[in-house]
Amino acid sequence: MKTYIASILTLLLLVVSCKEEAVPKPDDLLSKQQMADILYDITLINSMKGVDKKNLEASFFHYDTYLYKKHNVDSAQFAESNNYYAAYPLKYDKIYDLVNTRFLKERRDVEAELEKEKKRRDSLQKAKKEEQERLNKRKDTVQKKKLKAVKKS
Repeated sequence: MKTYIASILTLLLLVVSCKEEAVPKPDDLLSKQQMADILYDITLINSMKGVDKKNLEASFFHYDTYLYKKHNVDSAQFAESNNYYAAYPLKYDKIYDLVNTRFLKERRDVEAELEKEKKRRDSLQKAKKEEQERLNKRKDTVQKKKLKAVKKS
Protein backbone atom coordinates (compact mmCIF):
# COMPACT_ATOMS: atom_id res chain seq x y z
CA MET A 1 0.00 0.00 0.00
CA LYS A 2 2.82 2.40 0.89
CA THR A 3 4.51 1.57 -2.41
CA TYR A 4 1.28 2.25 -4.29
CA ILE A 5 0.86 5.68 -2.66
CA ALA A 6 4.53 6.50 -3.18
CA SER A 7 4.21 5.59 -6.88
CA ILE A 8 1.13 7.78 -7.31
CA LEU A 9 2.81 10.71 -5.55
CA THR A 10 5.92 10.32 -7.68
CA LEU A 11 3.84 10.21 -10.85
CA LEU A 12 1.85 13.26 -9.75
CA LEU A 13 5.06 15.14 -8.94
CA LEU A 14 6.49 14.29 -12.37
CA VAL A 15 3.35 15.47 -14.17
CA VAL A 16 3.25 18.75 -12.26
CA SER A 17 6.96 19.42 -12.67
CA CYS A 18 6.90 18.67 -16.41
CA LYS A 19 4.27 21.33 -17.06
CA GLU A 20 6.57 24.10 -15.90
CA GLU A 21 8.67 25.49 -18.71
CA ALA A 22 12.42 25.03 -18.33
CA VAL A 23 13.05 28.26 -20.22
CA PRO A 24 10.24 30.80 -20.58
CA LYS A 25 9.25 31.71 -24.12
CA PRO A 26 10.79 35.09 -25.04
CA ASP A 27 8.49 37.84 -26.25
CA ASP A 28 10.55 38.33 -29.41
CA LEU A 29 11.15 34.65 -30.17
CA LEU A 30 12.60 34.04 -33.62
CA SER A 31 10.64 31.68 -35.83
CA LYS A 32 12.02 28.25 -36.61
CA GLN A 33 12.78 29.37 -40.17
CA GLN A 34 14.64 32.48 -38.96
CA MET A 35 16.67 30.35 -36.56
CA ALA A 36 17.42 27.88 -39.35
CA ASP A 37 18.61 30.70 -41.62
CA ILE A 38 20.90 32.09 -38.93
CA LEU A 39 22.27 28.66 -37.98
CA TYR A 40 22.89 27.92 -41.66
CA ASP A 41 24.98 31.08 -41.98
CA ILE A 42 26.82 30.35 -38.73
CA THR A 43 27.69 26.88 -40.00
CA LEU A 44 28.98 28.32 -43.28
CA ILE A 45 31.14 30.85 -41.46
CA ASN A 46 32.55 28.18 -39.16
CA SER A 47 33.35 26.06 -42.20
CA MET A 48 35.13 28.98 -43.83
CA LYS A 49 37.18 29.48 -40.67
CA GLY A 50 38.27 25.86 -40.88
CA VAL A 51 39.48 26.31 -44.45
CA ASP A 52 41.28 29.66 -44.38
CA LYS A 53 41.41 30.98 -40.83
CA LYS A 54 44.44 33.26 -41.30
CA ASN A 55 42.91 35.29 -44.12
CA LEU A 56 39.58 35.54 -42.35
CA GLU A 57 41.20 36.81 -39.17
CA ALA A 58 43.31 39.26 -41.16
CA SER A 59 40.22 40.74 -42.81
CA PHE A 60 38.92 42.15 -39.50
CA PHE A 61 35.41 41.28 -40.62
CA HIS A 62 32.98 40.87 -37.71
CA TYR A 63 30.81 37.95 -38.68
CA ASP A 64 28.48 38.17 -35.72
CA THR A 65 27.67 41.81 -36.49
CA TYR A 66 27.17 40.91 -40.15
CA LEU A 67 24.79 38.06 -39.25
CA TYR A 68 22.69 40.19 -36.94
CA LYS A 69 22.36 42.92 -39.57
CA LYS A 70 21.64 40.43 -42.35
CA HIS A 71 18.85 38.75 -40.39
CA ASN A 72 17.65 41.95 -38.71
CA VAL A 73 18.06 40.61 -35.15
CA ASP A 74 20.18 41.61 -32.20
CA SER A 75 22.49 39.41 -30.17
CA ALA A 76 20.13 39.27 -27.16
CA GLN A 77 17.19 38.19 -29.30
CA PHE A 78 19.25 35.46 -30.93
CA ALA A 79 20.68 34.27 -27.59
CA GLU A 80 17.25 34.12 -25.94
CA SER A 81 15.73 32.31 -28.90
CA ASN A 82 18.66 29.91 -29.06
CA ASN A 83 18.36 29.15 -25.33
CA TYR A 84 14.62 28.61 -25.64
CA TYR A 85 14.90 26.21 -28.58
CA ALA A 86 17.86 24.41 -26.97
CA ALA A 87 15.67 23.69 -23.93
CA TYR A 88 13.30 21.82 -26.24
CA PRO A 89 15.38 19.30 -28.19
CA LEU A 90 12.52 18.21 -30.46
CA LYS A 91 11.94 21.79 -31.62
CA TYR A 92 15.68 22.33 -32.05
CA ASP A 93 15.95 19.10 -34.00
CA LYS A 94 13.30 20.36 -36.44
CA ILE A 95 15.31 23.54 -36.91
CA TYR A 96 18.44 21.55 -37.68
CA ASP A 97 16.43 19.43 -40.10
CA LEU A 98 15.68 22.65 -42.00
CA VAL A 99 19.39 23.56 -41.97
CA ASN A 100 20.39 20.09 -43.11
CA THR A 101 17.81 20.10 -45.90
CA ARG A 102 19.18 23.40 -47.13
CA PHE A 103 22.75 22.07 -47.10
CA LEU A 104 21.69 18.96 -49.01
CA LYS A 105 19.97 21.11 -51.65
CA GLU A 106 23.06 23.32 -51.94
CA ARG A 107 25.24 20.24 -52.27
CA ARG A 108 23.08 18.82 -55.07
CA ASP A 109 23.17 22.18 -56.86
CA VAL A 110 26.97 22.40 -56.58
CA GLU A 111 27.40 18.81 -57.74
CA ALA A 112 25.17 19.51 -60.76
CA GLU A 113 27.24 22.59 -61.64
CA LEU A 114 30.47 20.61 -61.25
CA GLU A 115 29.08 17.91 -63.54
CA LYS A 116 28.17 20.53 -66.17
CA GLU A 117 31.66 22.02 -65.94
CA LYS A 118 33.22 18.56 -66.24
CA LYS A 119 31.19 17.82 -69.38
CA ARG A 120 32.15 21.20 -70.84
CA ARG A 121 35.85 20.57 -70.19
CA ASP A 122 35.62 17.04 -71.56
CA SER A 123 34.00 18.32 -74.75
CA LEU A 124 36.71 20.99 -75.10
CA GLN A 125 39.44 18.38 -74.65
CA LYS A 126 37.74 16.12 -77.19
CA ALA A 127 37.50 19.00 -79.69
CA LYS A 128 41.18 19.87 -79.17
CA LYS A 129 42.16 16.25 -79.64
CA GLU A 130 40.12 15.97 -82.85
CA GLU A 131 41.63 19.23 -84.13
CA GLN A 132 45.14 17.97 -83.36
CA GLU A 133 44.41 14.68 -85.14
CA ARG A 134 43.07 16.59 -88.14
CA LEU A 135 46.21 18.77 -88.21
CA ASN A 136 48.45 15.71 -87.93
CA LYS A 137 46.56 14.01 -90.76
CA ARG A 138 46.93 17.15 -92.89
CA LYS A 139 50.69 17.27 -92.17
CA ASP A 140 51.00 13.63 -93.16
CA THR A 141 49.17 14.33 -96.42
CA VAL A 142 51.41 17.32 -97.16
CA GLN A 143 54.53 15.27 -96.39
CA LYS A 144 53.35 12.43 -98.66
CA LYS A 145 52.80 14.91 -101.49
CA LYS A 146 56.29 16.31 -100.97
CA LEU A 147 57.77 12.80 -101.00
CA LYS A 148 55.94 12.00 -104.26
CA ALA A 149 57.20 15.25 -105.77
CA VAL A 150 60.75 14.46 -104.68
CA LYS A 151 60.53 10.92 -106.09
CA LYS A 152 59.24 12.23 -109.43
CA SER A 153 62.09 14.64 -109.76
